[in-house]
Amino acid sequence: MALDGITETIAHFVGTFELTIEQARLRDQYEEFSALRRKAEIDGLDEPTSINIKADLDIPAGEYKALPFNFLPSQPELPLPKAPVGPVHESVIILNGDSAESTRFVPDSVSGPSSAPELIILRPDTVPLGSAMTFTVQKVVMRDNDTVGEGDFRDTEALIAQGEEMMDMALSLHAMAAPSLSLADYKSTEMLEALAEQMLAPANANIDGVTVHQFHGNDALGVIVNGKYVEEAPIWTDILPAFHQPDEAGEDEAEAMLPAEWDQSKDPDFDEGHLVVTGGNLAINAVSASVGWVDAPYIAVGGQAISLTAISQVALVSDWDVGAPGTGSGTNVIQSSKIEVEGRDAPWLDNGAGTTGQPDFIVVDWVHGDLVVANFVKQVIDATDIDNIQTEISAASTLYALGDNEMFNVTDIVQLGSFYDLIMIDGNMISVDMLYQTNALMDDDIISGGMPGAMAGDDENVIMNDASVKTVGADTHQDLQQNLSDAMALDQTDVDALENALLNDPLFAGMEQLRVLKIDGDLLQVNIVEQVTMMLDQDQIDLSGPSAADTDVVAGSNALLNSVNLTKMGVDSTVMAADGSYSDLLLHQASLIDVPDNQEITDMTNEAIAAIMADMSVPQPDAAQALDAQSTDTTTPDDGLQSMLA
Repeated sequence: MALDGITETIAHFVGTFELTIEQARLRDQYEEFSALRRKAEIDGLDEPTSINIKADLDIPAGEYKALPFNFLPSQPELPLPKAPVGPVHESVIILNGDSAESTRFVPDSVSGPSSAPELIILRPDTVPLGSAMTFTVQKVVMRDNDTVGEGDFRDTEALIAQGEEMMDMALSLHAMAAPSLSLADYKSTEMLEALAEQMLAPANANIDGVTVHQFHGNDALGVIVNGKYVEEAPIWTDILPAFHQPDEAGEDEAEAMLPAEWDQSKDPDFDEGHLVVTGGNLAINAVSASVGWVDAPYIAVGGQAISLTAISQVALVSDWDVGAPGTGSGTNVIQSSKIEVEGRDAPWLDNGAGTTGQPDFIVVDWVHGDLVVANFVKQVIDATDIDNIQTEISAASTLYALGDNEMFNVTDIVQLGSFYDLIMIDGNMISVDMLYQTNALMDDDIISGGMPGAMAGDDENVIMNDASVKTVGADTHQDLQQNLSDAMALDQTDVDALENALLNDPLFAGMEQLRVLKIDGDLLQVNIVEQVTMMLDQDQIDLSGPSAADTDVVAGSNALLNSVNLTKMGVDSTVMAADGSYSDLLLHQASLIDVPDNQEITDMTNEAIAAIMADMSVPQPDAAQALDAQSTDTTTPDDGLQSMLA
């Protein structure tokens, strides 16, 4: 008989319940069986081996007694020694290490009682300094070319090719060719003569719009910013665009009181408002070198003393913006140079003030060959941030971060050696310092819609070349004295004659001791720094929608810095060169800033607005194309950069 639906459901439930109960009962039986089987296996095992360790650490009482402790008896008062009946022997100072007497640690006592101690001054076993040389090459290559949306955008590859041509032109604006990174070139007198000739007649590019400032010799000393003498050099952190400035101090202190994750007053991902960032890039090349390897109050040179210092700075900017009034970001260009010489007397010479005798002993460090102290640094930043965006701003909050990149090349060098009383150089004394800085920025933007930050004056670009050369210890040049010239002719086989000649030289009267560095070859001190920064930030922004007019647009706010801080530490020196001395100092600052003036901005803006009004019925991508067409005809007959790149 067929069952109805309810009866069948109940039957299935009862059957399932019985099966479940049976399964649980079988599981209990199986677990009991498994436990009994395992117990039988364990019972059959032998008892485990047990290890018992017994250590008797109790010390039996009465076998050991405390050690007796008694104070030592007081020493009897001994009579003072009798006064010497013979002559009082003076202290013995041994200068000649080859004598038989100096081989003993303590010399034999001289006959006759004496209360004076005997003194031995041992010759220090010094190791002369070797050469110090560094090669540093740092390069950053960034390609951050973003495209959001669809539109008739400019060709990115064509803009990059144009930027490479701009960099080639920037390198041609230097006063001289790029410095060599080979040490052999600076040992060659022909190369040094060619370099000196370039410094005397630096190259000047014949390009319209280029501003060049050059200073020679003592005219280059002091603080010079964009060709003008100033009291203080600008500080990088003070001139940064507002986009890179840190938050207010009060806000930082308030947030520091509690962990950042506790602050839930703001959305962790998005702030209120609308923001489009296509610029805001930060690129820094920084070198800091402190060199104090060898120096002396007196330097004798058998050859020629040559000192060349050159600073060449170039800044090139192209900033042609197309859009509504106030769209142009603007660029602040700063080229700063600080060259100073600070006098510093040798502090150890004051210890012998008031004495007129000759030095008691001498130590000579001998360097066979050349002594080289050189630093070669090359830093390159090659960055492109060409962004194209066409979008509608209609959300509650909006953030497009297409820029805001940070790039750094940093080098810090510290070289510390020894100071001497006299440095004798058989060859030439060569000092070359060359700082070569190039900064190039292309920020030609096309902006339609949005509220650019330039309307508030806080979207300016900043590019800066900053060079500082500080020399501690001034050099005074004199003719080589005959007695020093004769002493330099002695080699290491005549070390005794050399020491006697220097100890009896009246030039060193008043010194207690004399430390001498003897160099058979040349003394080369070379510092070469080359810094190149190129930034392409050519953006095309097309915003629409109900919130487009309230959108903050950061298309500029790029900050580029090339900074070199070179400090040469020494003391005031009297340099005596047999073949004479030659020194030159050159500061070269060249800039080409290609931006439209106010009238050009007005005309360009009127043309752009007229094009937009004429094509109001055209869809948005075509309107962007109309703006792009206007931006391609911004060259004037006096526009040197665009003419060169055409």
